[in-house]
Amino acid sequence: MSRAKDDGVLIVSNLDLGDNTFDSDRGSWNTTRAIRDCLTGQHGDTYVFQVTEMMPNIANVDIDEAKVAAMLADKDSLLASPPLVFVEDDGKIWLIDGHHRLHAMARLGYAELAGYVIESRNAERYRVLFNGRRIAPWYEKRRRK
Repeated sequence: MSRAKDDGVLIVSNLDLGDNTFDSDRGSWNTTRAIRDCLTGQHGDTYVFQVTEMMPNIANVDIDEAKVAAMLADKDSLLASPPLVFVEDDGKIWLIDGHHRLHAMARLGYAELAGYVIESRNAERYRVLFNGRRIAPWYEKRRRK
């Protein structure tokens, strides 16, 4: 794939209209596609993760407190929500879906949560590219500040 010339046009790959993403300094991921594929069994069974071990790893992720509060107010829906979704990238496992649920479950005192892990050999299908780059342009601007 050739890198597009920066002429004001943004070419986004691996993202359909209406899909959600998780954007970070590691790159962007199509969470809509990842969740769907995990729930249809394409990435095997879930793993058990320790809540207290995960919380420090997401300390730099922006959380919408109103969203966490809404989850805490509707505990039944929170407990019925799908497992977290992780992706393996460069030998590490990164949480790409479930940050708000993780915060809510931690506040409720849960010790463990289930999560899918998309292995690196399957991860490319979920990576979102912006003019051939892994990091969203709006995230790059934010990171420079």
